[in-house]
Amino acid sequence: MDRIEFTVNKKKCSVGHEVDSDVTINDYLRNQLNLRGTKYMCQQGTCGACIVNVTNNDIYGHRRTFSVNSCLVSITQCDGWDITTIEGVGDRQNYHPVQKTLAKYNGTQCGYCSPAWVMSMYSLLQENNYKLTKYQIEDFFGSNTCRCTGYRPILDAFKSFAHDAPEPNLTDIEDLKICSDKDKCELSLDSNWCLLHKDNIARKNKKILLKDDRIWYRVNEIRDIFEVFSTEGTNSYMLVNGNTGRGAVPVFVFPKVLIDISSVEELKTFYIDQNLVIGAGITLRDLMDLFKNISEREEHFQYLKKLYEHLNLVAHIPVRNIGSVAGNLMLKHRELTFSSDVFLLLETIGATLTIVSAISIDEVTPETFLKMDMTGRIITQIKIPPLSHNYEFVSFKVMPRSQNAHAQVNAAFLYELEVDHETVKSARIVYGGLSGKFIHAVQTENCLIGKKLFTNETLQLALEVLNKELIVEEIRGYLSPEYRKKCALGLFYKGLLSLIPETKLDPKYRSGKKDLRKTRPLSSGKQEYDTNPSLWPLNEPMPKLEALIQCAGESVYVNDTPTLPREVFCAFVPSEICVGEIESIDPSIALKLSGVLAFLSAKDIPGSNNFVPLNIEGALAPEEILCERNVKYYNQPIGIIVAETEKVANRAALLVKAKYKNVKKQPVFTIREVLDREPERVTVFIVYPARDRGLNVQRIMKGSNDIFDQYHYHMETQSCVTKPSEDGIDVVAATQWPDQVHVAISQVLNIEQSRINLTVPRLGGAYGAKLSRNCLIACACALTTYLTNRPCRFIMSMQANTRIIGKRNPCMVDYEVGVSDTGEVQYLEYHLYSDNGCIVGDPILLFGISAVKNCYDNRRWSYKLFNVTTDTASNTYARSPGELEAIAMTEHIMERISYELDRDPLEVRLKNLNPQYSHLAEIVAMLVEESEYNKRKEEVQAFNKLNRWKKRGLRVAMMSWPTSTVMDFHVQLTVYHGDGSVVIRHGGIDMGQGINTKVAQTVAYVLQIPLHKVKIKPTEVSATPNTIITGGSRTTHAVCFGVTKCCQLLLDRLSTVRETLNDPTWELLIQTAYLRGINLQTSYRVTPNDEEIFRVPGAVVVEVELDILTGEHDISRVDILQDAGFSINPEIDIGQIEGAFMMATGYWTCEHLIYDKKTGELLTDRAWNYHVPLAKDIPIDFRVKLRPNSFNPIGVLGARTTTEPPMCLAVSVAFALRAAIVSSREETGYPRTEWFHLGKYTMV
Repeated sequence: MDRIEFTVNKKKCSVGHEVDSDVTINDYLRNQLNLRGTKYMCQQGTCGACIVNVTNNDIYGHRRTFSVNSCLVSITQCDGWDITTIEGVGDRQNYHPVQKTLAKYNGTQCGYCSPAWVMSMYSLLQENNYKLTKYQIEDFFGSNTCRCTGYRPILDAFKSFAHDAPEPNLTDIEDLKICSDKDKCELSLDSNWCLLHKDNIARKNKKILLKDDRIWYRVNEIRDIFEVFSTEGTNSYMLVNGNTGRGAVPVFVFPKVLIDISSVEELKTFYIDQNLVIGAGITLRDLMDLFKNISEREEHFQYLKKLYEHLNLVAHIPVRNIGSVAGNLMLKHRELTFSSDVFLLLETIGATLTIVSAISIDEVTPETFLKMDMTGRIITQIKIPPLSHNYEFVSFKVMPRSQNAHAQVNAAFLYELEVDHETVKSARIVYGGLSGKFIHAVQTENCLIGKKLFTNETLQLALEVLNKELIVEEIRGYLSPEYRKKCALGLFYKGLLSLIPETKLDPKYRSGKKDLRKTRPLSSGKQEYDTNPSLWPLNEPMPKLEALIQCAGESVYVNDTPTLPREVFCAFVPSEICVGEIESIDPSIALKLSGVLAFLSAKDIPGSNNFVPLNIEGALAPEEILCERNVKYYNQPIGIIVAETEKVANRAALLVKAKYKNVKKQPVFTIREVLDREPERVTVFIVYPARDRGLNVQRIMKGSNDIFDQYHYHMETQSCVTKPSEDGIDVVAATQWPDQVHVAISQVLNIEQSRINLTVPRLGGAYGAKLSRNCLIACACALTTYLTNRPCRFIMSMQANTRIIGKRNPCMVDYEVGVSDTGEVQYLEYHLYSDNGCIVGDPILLFGISAVKNCYDNRRWSYKLFNVTTDTASNTYARSPGELEAIAMTEHIMERISYELDRDPLEVRLKNLNPQYSHLAEIVAMLVEESEYNKRKEEVQAFNKLNRWKKRGLRVAMMSWPTSTVMDFHVQLTVYHGDGSVVIRHGGIDMGQGINTKVAQTVAYVLQIPLHKVKIKPTEVSATPNTIITGGSRTTHAVCFGVTKCCQLLLDRLSTVRETLNDPTWELLIQTAYLRGINLQTSYRVTPNDEEIFRVPGAVVVEVELDILTGEHDISRVDILQDAGFSINPEIDIGQIEGAFMMATGYWTCEHLIYDKKTGELLTDRAWNYHVPLAKDIPIDFRVKLRPNSFNPIGVLGARTTTEPPMCLAVSVAFALRAAIVSSREETGYPRTEWFHLGKYTMV
């Protein structure tokens, strides 16, 4: 019987009938081989957490190495592959230089994504023979996401390997060995190719009947494909080449017959006759290389260089490594609204496709291909025509971020000009992303024929015709049709600007030619801080202690728990209405699916159907685990499917059918809708009256502002693993709140807490999402184990995670402010509304009370805060909850004052600054000087006067971030007498903020012992019970306070022993104390009584450059100055500031949550359409400085917090973009002092 043979880390493996069609490389590595260093999150090839390295022989016999997304590639595709995982790159016996360098540069925080970053860099070095420039390296990481670091330290680490780095980090790396036969290769074709004998390449066709009754074929010739069609029929089949398309258009279930065509040589060849003829199975990577090489050698194909540049914006390297041209085209064929760049380019240049069936061969245009029935047909070739110098080509791709995103709008233009190189002979104008109906602007193409292309008359005529003929429709998950239509018109104009000779173009308009996505320069960063070596390890800048094991994939997360015997998986069954009553639930179809074991509903819960226990601090209202009757939001869990695999559970969950009654016809989704239609859902939270009122009212401004929700995008989704134990149940949960999980499971299962053994290893990111929400997953997982008596693993898919779990609270403010001519507030009436979702669960507004005033004198302010409920998922904590929203709203008002009075925004802010905040005044003065604010303000004004289509904005933001005293942590210190090593257990949760490193530094400093003597163990409730949330940015310092107390208690005990010894070593002191019966274990409970509230001052200057024609932008420079007090670890604090700033930058720019306006269904529920910032979205010049000579007299060890406050500074990016828009509006007649509503997202 045929089998698929491959190696993993040089060990031979094979699969056959025992696997099903769902099994990917990632599944096989993690579940079969227990190689769990390779992670996953989106499972659609976008987040990059799953990347591994592959070396194989291609159809020409070339030995190639490259990276792939292991979550996309079926394990049955891997015949002949040599797969290398993070475990195969290096481990604690011999770490690889890439791993060591990433750790050294502090390029890891939560660490969940770190193995994939290492694998990407490792693969790039391997496949490029370690010959890379800094620019190439920075450009190569569209494949990887990091929510924690802000990317700067990762890029710095990897750019150190560039040969043009000041001191290239190549000394520890061995020479590249691409294959073991390299010395015997007959022909070296490229730096990363060598030729093997074809005898070494297996050419045998294979057929495997898979476990789920699918049939897998591996074929080698086109005729083999048609033989399979003849044998199996064409009712249910799929051709598999790279299999990357399911990242764009998910596959719910694979068809009956799967045909691997990746070894079909005829589909991957190329040659030039008159045309360039390429096999349709060529990968996008090879196509790019081909275009680049041929454009440099063949005169009539020089235009292919521009196609190469456009394709560099398609997907990312691991997808392009195996994704094929035909595969991309078939996605477009299947989903006409898919904005395929490959289709766009081929249609524009006039390429033709050769389509073969068993009985015919057709040559058609890409547009005609879309209308064909492709059943039983194959795209075999693509013919690309030569173009003379009379042709001009230009293309654009407008994305919400710099890389790895499908186009919101893409466009390409090909003009054939007469010999005067101005009169249009023919035109091809093609768009994508507008609708499934519109491809060619035929009327515009025709109207241009015979016209002088570069005249204003032609431009205005063409825009008028184009505006009328564009068909732009709503597309699920895309930005508004209004934006996309304006963008399409802008791209037509931008295309002409790109082609017109500079001598005919007014210099003011030349900036419109610049494509920000293709011209971004190399980024750089600067970090400044004080440190005192005499106090080290306290105040020592160092990477996290766990950094190296995180970079080696050795750190353990919840889902890294090894596969357990008889393990089951579960998934929530979501409701399919927004508001109504459940009449009945029918799981029969799901239960018939092979591998499904059970369906659980609310009636199966033995105890309380509530995951928010009311006997813990901070709980406001109960929330159902499973809806019993009244559905409150779209996709609320109504049941649990239990199955043998994760994918079967997720699939079966969507097959459960429910009947509903009394369905609400007009649900309310926004605060404004509630105020208009259901005002009874608004409740007053707090009223804060003014204590003064000014008399110098020269201007009154009234308005409102609304800001939106944000998905946390933690790389580790909500997760829990449970198993029966001898005394009850073992729980491994990804929670920030162990006490809540512990109590809730006890009440849900109706068993004692003492029978529940809860461990929290570490979190792969959280940002507040795992405070109260993880308890929902943990309760469901524990319930499944309790009822089935089997281990259960509940790892929420990203789609379920985004749909079921609440987000950051959307907010709205209504205000009226009276000011003097200088901008000083005389009075302010301020109403802040917070959207809690379907229930006021988490007390978000509580954290906003003291944030409303921010850093300003609020004696004349009167504000009311309101809780609002809507028909959406219960919203929850998100990094800087309540504070970000309140500070942003206040800064918005200051911004408006500055505009309407035409005053400098910094001047207005300082005019209203609270005089008690002298620290902030000093910070602002230092920042103004060091950022050259006044000089750059003049430079921005000068740039804007000279450029019409690129505008720059320069703005400031200030903050005084209020800390809380939410803390209740047990801390336990244990010293082992044998060697004096110290173990700390505490109730804080490590989620990337560096808590364990700072705690270890504190212990080593207080006890005056080497840092390596101190180890921090994972949280276990048996050792550190009754622990409150890790959040609010106070946990790290609270635990540091706790361990300081523990150390002091220990030192007090040891003092009597020390007095009897002559300057003993630590080891001798401990051993002697042990022998004398001294207790070497201490503990302390940190409560709010131990600490005081303080505020964190900081300020930022941001400069941006905006493309007025597309809405795209670059953040040119950011200068942040924040007060971290006496930093326990400046390097970690800098990393927290950068990461928080970039997370909030995504909030203000590219993270778009789009809902169905009728049902409330979330449409942007995947990494494919929810876009967080990537490596090339960071500031081009990123400068962060900790306030020098600072000490917080009421903070632990003199420190201030850094993990959340910088979130509030990133609103400056939105303000800077607004300033750029204002400059553009001014040129069209709008006064710069006229305030306008910008809309929900800054990009539009």
